[in-house]
Amino acid sequence: MDAAEFAREIRKATTEEDRIAWFGALLRKEAGTDVEIVGGSAIEVYLSSGEYVTQDIDVVGNRLAIEAVLRRWGLRTEEGRDHRVYWAHPKIGLVDVVGLADRSGLAPRKVQTPYGFVKLSAPEPLIIRRLFRADRERSEELFRQAVALARIGDLDWGYLEAEARFEKVEPGLRRLRKLLRG
Repeated sequence: MDAAEFAREIRKATTEEDRIAWFGALLRKEAGTDVEIVGGSAIEVYLSSGEYVTQDIDVVGNRLAIEAVLRRWGLRTEEGRDHRVYWAHPKIGLVDVVGLADRSGLAPRKVQTPYGFVKLSAPEPLIIRRLFRADRERSEELFRQAVALARIGDLDWGYLEAEARFEKVEPGLRRLRKLLRG
């Protein structure tokens, strides 16, 4: 798929979450390797752009294979304030290739798109990160996002409890769990 074909396909996405998911599925297919959408990008797909909007797309996978496709699709590199290299496209925004593998130890979830599936970060690490930030920033909105992510269901509560202890957000996790039961 060349740059024109990519631009034509990605323009068909009618929502921001579709745009991210389709991008991930197309990238996986074209790179011939696993691609996982992580961080805020995964949150946006899980919750919808009506509830959360990210400024970039965070991907995990084989950097060389992914970057070869991004180059072919016409994305250009830009250096951020933090001296990280991002890939930019007018319809996609910034793409951050953040590493080779997600380190949560939890299996990603698959979301089907018209272009095949895309892997999304497991919701548990996203929930913990939201609880951590909600506590630090005293943000009810971030806490509500953690609750919305938890409503996805089929969670590894042992993982959540261990990470909540480590990140010192146990009260937030207890509050979240109470809301889910109530």
